[in-house]
Amino acid sequence: MTKVLEIINRPTSAINFIGDQFTYFAEKGGYEMHLICSPGDGIEEFAAKRGIHYHPVEIERRLRPMSDLKSFIAVARYIRQNHFDAVICHQEKSRLLGTLAAWLMRVPVRIIYMHGIIVDTMKGAKRKFFVHEGRLVGRLATNVVCVSPSVKKRRLEEKMDNPAKQAIIGHGTCNGIDTVNHFNPAHVTDSDRQAIRERYGIADGDFVVGFCGRIVRDKGIIELTDAVKLLRQRHPERNIRLFVIGKPEASNAVPEQTLQFLQESPAVVFTGAIPHSEIQKYYTVMNVFILPSYREGFGQVTLEANAMEIPAIVSRSTGCIDSIVDGETGLFADIEPNDLADKIEKFFDPDMARQMGINGRRIAAERYEHTIVVENTFNYIRSIIDKTK
Repeated sequence: MTKVLEIINRPTSAINFIGDQFTYFAEKGGYEMHLICSPGDGIEEFAAKRGIHYHPVEIERRLRPMSDLKSFIAVARYIRQNHFDAVICHQEKSRLLGTLAAWLMRVPVRIIYMHGIIVDTMKGAKRKFFVHEGRLVGRLATNVVCVSPSVKKRRLEEKMDNPAKQAIIGHGTCNGIDTVNHFNPAHVTDSDRQAIRERYGIADGDFVVGFCGRIVRDKGIIELTDAVKLLRQRHPERNIRLFVIGKPEASNAVPEQTLQFLQESPAVVFTGAIPHSEIQKYYTVMNVFILPSYREGFGQVTLEANAMEIPAIVSRSTGCIDSIVDGETGLFADIEPNDLADKIEKFFDPDMARQMGINGRRIAAERYEHTIVVENTFNYIRSIIDKTK
């Protein structure tokens, strides 16, 4: 039996980035699927229901030399004990520890998933370190899956990969989105929308600018809040609201005054974290979705918004630039308050917003429906494994 190990830092990422691929690979390919990630957040139950061989290893996001060494030894030992045919590694720390361990244990297929370019927002010695780390991992891997064309391009520019190792599966993303049963506006009722509006005090006439993601500098939150302030000055006749879904993080934290504005301003609805199973309902109260991020892998939340027929404004940064069709499903904007405000104003036109939302759902369903992505991913990985048999 072919044995495949997936390694990823966080349990929520295993559920969202890999998800049904575990079951599909087991059923379609007869693969024995294994998972290493940090414990918690329901991962044990997730694995048990899907017949996944789950091995908990604490993998910290930040560099912690002693903790990382302990994690590396645990990963290497598990690989040695199980004689895997393929090891697939996601996220920065897991790629380094997992790919190095798999190389040392002579695993024939070592696939790394590139979910973004972390060095895009780094400077100095730290940036040099992570560029060299990226090059090392690229050398140790047998195959490199880039989740978007811009990620592929940037890794080549940084000389991290041999071009022959690189691949983009389908149109990109790591797992697509469920446009049939989950991100489908037909499954959200008027009462669902009304309940959210009442819970957060959103009036029918409010113009709602939506954001979903981690509350950190790299997401362009500072510029976005300044853009909303500017819009409210330009248009006192409109009640423009910023609808923010997500929670603040200590790493790459936003300034205190920005966080205070998000938490206290009547112009802002700050929901905190929302369960992924409910998030689709929240998109439907938005007039436009915005992601002015400095770096992404693909911009999955943009696809989710589009699938719910909400048009999007995104930056031209790595990952974001691949997530819309400019002028058809959304608009590009500079990560600067005036341009962000200018682009938001264009969606005051309800006809334009409605048509872009319709276009966005069509393209999300055609290109990124997760059943299509999962099948394409299986076919790619099977083809790589079969070459080693």
